Amino acid sequence: MRLLATALLFLTAVSAHAQAPETAEANRNVELLAKYYEHGKRGEHDQQASLWAKDAVNNGRPMKPEAIRTILEDIYRTFPDYQSTVLEMRALGDTVVALSRISGTHRGVARTAFNGGLLQGAKPTGKRFEVLVTHWWRFRDGKIAWHQATRDDLGMYLQLGLIPEKISADKLAAAATE
Repeated sequence: MRLLATALLFLTAVSAHAQAPETAEANRNVELLAKYYEHGKRGEHDQQASLWAKDAVNNGRPMKPEAIRTILEDIYRTFPDYQSTVLEMRALGDTVVALSRISGTHRGVARTAFNGGLLQGAKPTGKRFEVLVTHWWRFRDGKIAWHQATRDDLGMYLQLGLIPEKISADKLAAAATE
């Protein structure tokens, strides 16, 4: 709700001034992204997926909205209390960049390879994680056309207990010689 309120406040402030076409486009994209996040918080993954272009690229891979929906459902199945809080957002033309804090408790088994794939098939640890993620979004014709995320997957895996905090010198030496 806070993201939507922030986005609306931003849009209201900008609307008070004459808008260049690029600024108006950026505002529309921020509003669209606010809707996307709100749908996610309500578990409305079909609505989230409908905001993606049919030929979108997600983290370097072409992906149809149906595949996006499957990933979103898997994230929330794996982390039923999943939260994404936007800390800062910038928009220019067709591009929106958001710094977010994501968190959740590992209570389910991931079926897809989201977040690097290490969660896929992993037994739930019951542990909680909280890390930062930066999202780059590009929009075309009112739809998400391109998305790239940079996450702290290592920090998440460590917090969830999926990888050891310390690796023995023997293992490091063996990995270095491979």
